[in-house]
Amino acid sequence: MTLRYIEIFLALARTPNMREVASRLYISQAGVSSALRELESELGILLFDRVGRGIRLNEKGRLLASRLAPLYGQLYDSLSLVVSDEMVGNLHLGASTTLADHVLPPILYDFKKQHGRVNISFESASTKDIVQRVEDGVLDMGFVEGDVHSLKVRTTPLKEERLVVVTSDRKFAQAGPYPLAELMGGNWLLRQDGSGTRETFLTYVLRMGLSPHVFLEFSNNDAIKSVLKNKDTLACISPLVVATELKHGELFEVPVADVTFSRTFMRVLHIERSLTPLLERFSDALAEQLGRGE
Repeated sequence: MTLRYIEIFLALARTPNMREVASRLYISQAGVSSALRELESELGILLFDRVGRGIRLNEKGRLLASRLAPLYGQLYDSLSLVVSDEMVGNLHLGASTTLADHVLPPILYDFKKQHGRVNISFESASTKDIVQRVEDGVLDMGFVEGDVHSLKVRTTPLKEERLVVVTSDRKFAQAGPYPLAELMGGNWLLRQDGSGTRETFLTYVLRMGLSPHVFLEFSNNDAIKSVLKNKDTLACISPLVVATELKHGELFEVPVADVTFSRTFMRVLHIERSLTPLLERFSDALAEQLGRGE
């Protein structure tokens, strides 16, 4: 077994497409297939199920990937540091929706411009899914909104954010502030399960013994903003998501008298993964950008 075999296996675990992995690692597709066959032969088990012309990570493969990815990352980072003092290496990053859509894109661009020898792959998902992918070793580091319930990762707070309740009904918003209980009968628009924004909102509501009328649930914020054009709807959402709409008078903040919906942006790292200079540099860039928004 060689480090190259492990690199190819982990690349396939992240992206189970031999052609894409071959292109990314600058080897032939046949070379990827051969390396996988030899690794499986040496271990005496199958790591992927063959489905038609494709492959899919099986239970044994997921277990091996979750254990190997943090260790391989540490080794790669250590070797890179010895070879050069420059920022060099691969970053596999992920973030929950608000950060991924409204904060990270310019940071990713600036970081790549400053550190051209760093290869960055990035994905967006719910808070729950990002934490899971850090647990599994698929992501080197994740950034999420709200509480993290996992013993396999360690978290670092980056910035606290206050969520806002919004509506497209100007008169209703201006008639506030309202006790939260008076708003519960409105047509609330929520993100689907796994969202940090949803969890923050419901945590505060349930803590007060209340139950909102959940009118519709969506997988993304754009859908919520689209339906918010209807004046009988409400949403509790990040001000980052609706900044443009609030500025242009398309949406209005509904003042709430008896509660402040706050949550914390968190950095998520596997407990077996060290915070390398490369990971730390990127994390600092995000924290700096969040600080500018204060």
